[in-house]
Amino acid sequence: MSDFAFVACDTAGATVKGCLVAESVEAVGAELDRRGLIPLEMKQVRGASDHWRTRSGSARWGIKEKILFTRKFASLLRAGIPLLSVLGMIAEQTREPNVAAAIRRIADMIGGGATLSDAMAAFPGLFDPVFLGALRTGEATGRLDSVLEQTADFLEREMNTRQLMKKTVRYPTMVMIALVFAGGFIVGFVVPKFLSFYSHFGARLPLPTRLLLAVAGIIRSYWWVVPIVGITGWLAWRNWMKTEPGRLRRDGWILRLPLVGELFLKVLVIRFTRLFGILYGAGVPASSALDTAAGGVGNLMVSREISAMRERLSEGAPIAAAPSDAVIPNLVYQMLGIGFESGDVERMMAEVSRHYGQEVEYDVRRLADKLEPLILVVLASGVLMLALAVLLPMWNLISIFRQ
Repeated sequence: MSDFAFVACDTAGATVKGCLVAESVEAVGAELDRRGLIPLEMKQVRGASDHWRTRSGSARWGIKEKILFTRKFASLLRAGIPLLSVLGMIAEQTREPNVAAAIRRIADMIGGGATLSDAMAAFPGLFDPVFLGALRTGEATGRLDSVLEQTADFLEREMNTRQLMKKTVRYPTMVMIALVFAGGFIVGFVVPKFLSFYSHFGARLPLPTRLLLAVAGIIRSYWWVVPIVGITGWLAWRNWMKTEPGRLRRDGWILRLPLVGELFLKVLVIRFTRLFGILYGAGVPASSALDTAAGGVGNLMVSREISAMRERLSEGAPIAAAPSDAVIPNLVYQMLGIGFESGDVERMMAEVSRHYGQEVEYDVRRLADKLEPLILVVLASGVLMLALAVLLPMWNLISIFRQ
């Protein structure tokens, strides 16, 4: 996106000057027409947004910082403080220089005539499409502070869900890393000492020890293959993920993973129902709310199904029953149908998200119980292999000494 300066006149013939953030001159003309203005002159202003995007390219924040920004933004607006003053106050209180510079630039763009959502869209590292969609909703309905508060609640629940899942997988990950490091140390330093000492007696090493030494020898001789294969594979995977078929295949695999695939689907359902409920409750038409939710759900397979849901709704077809190839649970379709019939979609979506939120908490806690036997089997197998590789040569040496 870039900055475009414009000169236009309104229906009363008065001259209006300002600045808009858009992808092209045609987009600026369309936006002016939507505002009821007649464009007289439009020109790009030194690619200002692109310049600032480059300068603020390192401006990133985590979900905690985004929640804090959103709540502070909503509170200051609710207190009646003007928008530009709010942005100035937040920029002064922001410790990260790049983020503070981006917020000041947003204030400058708004002072030049850009809308808040258009100005923030110039910084995709800070404001994702979901946040911008909620922001446009607040601007259109005049409920910006309320929509921002609901968005902060949505982000907070997302953060809690992520932290719960990370806490569950932290222990298995640490166990596997410790096992790999212990195995590498034994194979690289301990077992070779046995080999040099053992060779003096002309005895044959036990099979587990020979296997570990063979692996260690291959790694020492062809270690350079590992980074080459790893980098090549990572680049190939990244390029494949840039294509729609690649993302669709990956997202399908994620939902079919054993133990955690169903859990991931429930998290996506929670994200969809919360986001759609916020947008629809703020007065966004159902088709537009579904379109924004589809872009923010984070899984292409689920996103396509939500888009198909939107098309069915636009055609006037009922959505109370899930299609035969649906990934989203039938309960969501039923509650949507009930919500549209009763005119209480927001409450129905809140009930669905609450229901699946409880299920996710239960499943995450139960996941630890499911992983423990698997961890014990892997850990016992690794320890047994390492123990045999180290202890069997000792036992053989004792038998040799006795002879």
